[in-house]
Amino acid sequence: MSVFNKLKATFQESRKLLQKTLGEYIMFSSQAKQLILKEKTVLLLCQQAESRVDQLKSLQTHPEEGLTATIEHQKVLVQLHFTPEKITLNQDSLEGEIRLLKSPQFETESIVYRSLIAGWKVFLGGKIPNGALPKEVRIEKDKIYYTFPRNQLQVADALFHSLKNGSALLTNLKQGDLIVETSETLSWNDFKLQNLLQILTTKWTGVETEK
Repeated sequence: MSVFNKLKATFQESRKLLQKTLGEYIMFSSQAKQLILKEKTVLLLCQQAESRVDQLKSLQTHPEEGLTATIEHQKVLVQLHFTPEKITLNQDSLEGEIRLLKSPQFETESIVYRSLIAGWKVFLGGKIPNGALPKEVRIEKDKIYYTFPRNQLQVADALFHSLKNGSALLTNLKQGDLIVETSETLSWNDFKLQNLLQILTTKWTGVETEK
């Protein structure tokens, strides 16, 4: 066997090993154009989000559908139950669309803020007040829209860097697993396997990226 063939064989074996290891975190069906991030992966991404967003105090998977988030704003805790529905890949940014599954819930120990919350429910219909969410996020009725720089979302880059700009990903989160449907067929060769493994095997403790 030539040196080139030996190197090629070694490279292929290395990729097979990476694929086997990553099978703990992701699954995909090329035929269905569907990628599944297992709950283990989703929880790691939740930890990453908590470490990077000041207002976000908690982000967890819901046992049935979607995610639950707790956001703190001026001594008021805002609790959200939502599910992701769509992600659009742009050249420098990623736009997401998620749907509220329940009306926002408000909690506070302050008597003054309790009165304000009562006012929100009566006069604003339970809508989240301006400034309670990060500036990259907006709410319209039961939909939440967000925009983040693409270079901040390393998992998306590792998985979808081969997709063209403007590609839309339809998403659904059931029982902790995030199901992503793509417009194009993906294979293991389209993923940055080493980058993906490094990201997913990092324990997001908030040390790497401080708030």
